[in-house]
Amino acid sequence: TNGNPEGGRKAMENLLQKDPSINVIHTINEPAAAGAYEALKAVGKEKDVLIMSVDGGCPGVKNVQAGVIGGTSQQYPLKMAAMALEAIHTGKLPEIDPAVGFFDTGAQLVTAKPVDGVPSITVEEGLKLCWG
Repeated sequence: TNGNPEGGRKAMENLLQKDPSINVIHTINEPAAAGAYEALKAVGKEKDVLIMSVDGGCPGVKNVQAGVIGGTSQQYPLKMAAMALEAIHTGKLPEIDPAVGFFDTGAQLVTAKPVDGVPSITVEEGLKLCWG
């Protein structure tokens, strides 16, 4: 997709040609998700496919609010940068969170349709924390 709407649209068109029964997709970022949504909308399938994405920028969270994206993993670039600078300053990497197996930078799922057992925050909370 090259991380952009045009690439997302083209990729979704190609996927639909190979398998028109697709019902869930995960995109590299929210601009690609917006393009995928446009491709789905063009063929009347926008209600049939759950689109999930990554980043959590303000435009993407607004697309969750509008129903374009089902949810997005909201990342926090300033926290990531602060953790990196702290690691450089101290010469020590942050502790790996054993529950997830990686450096936890606080990413959270933003969705308008929470699912029991899947931790998430509301769109309103996501809009307060978004960036860009």
